[in-house]
Amino acid sequence: MSHTLLPATLTANQQLKPKLHRLTFSSPAFSRHRLTGPDEYFGLIMPKKGQEFTPFEIDGVNIRSAVSALPEEKRPELRWYTVRNFRPAEQEIDVDVVTHGDSGPGSRWIRRARPGDTVGIFTCPALWVPPTDSQLLVADASALPALRHILAYQRANAPQALSRTDVVAVVTSTDEVEGRFVAEWSRSLRNLTVVSAEETGETRVVLGTLHGAYDVHSAPRSVWVSGEGELAKAVRRLAVTGWGISPANVVWVPYWFRGKARP
Repeated sequence: MSHTLLPATLTANQQLKPKLHRLTFSSPAFSRHRLTGPDEYFGLIMPKKGQEFTPFEIDGVNIRSAVSALPEEKRPELRWYTVRNFRPAEQEIDVDVVTHGDSGPGSRWIRRARPGDTVGIFTCPALWVPPTDSQLLVADASALPALRHILAYQRANAPQALSRTDVVAVVTSTDEVEGRFVAEWSRSLRNLTVVSAEETGETRVVLGTLHGAYDVHSAPRSVWVSGEGELAKAVRRLAVTGWGISPANVVWVPYWFRGKARP
């Protein structure tokens, strides 16, 4: 996929839950853009307070280097998010983001962003692969918007696949999660499990749930896991070494790392 840096304007910043914002961005370029998949991610270029987004040269796909090369007084922040809804006819993209106060530049910008603010969208590919057999989707709160977009994509394009789909969602606080998840999807999916855990215990709880539900004979034949880095890594390890799933059929996407900044 070729990467493009698109200018966009924030048209809405809706607080769905105390820690969950839905941002709507508009750009004429969105009418020509085509998603590579429902979990397509992108780099959000956020100008400093009081500044407008100004397009700049990108060094191939190394957007981090391109941002770092800008003068410090004009250097924007860069963080990574996934598309929640895409409406090319309306030239709009929705993005759901879990915020944690002013703990990071992305959260800080999103909590203060207002319609009319300008940003850059650095386009990137999707990672989820449509399954040919049973699949397991695992997500924490940061990845649930992408997971819901995957399910909506399947409902629109391959509804029969939902009956072969298992979902495990781990939630640390309902303040971070869009409502009606179970009500919307429990009847369509083969299995839907929502587990609650303290943030530091997510990996342990999810692994316990998966060990109790599957073995090498009953596990789905493909896995997509996204969220905190150690959680994603642990589920991948279980799928490959515990269930014997080919690494080619396991997509693991670390959205964030506990205690570390990820530009």
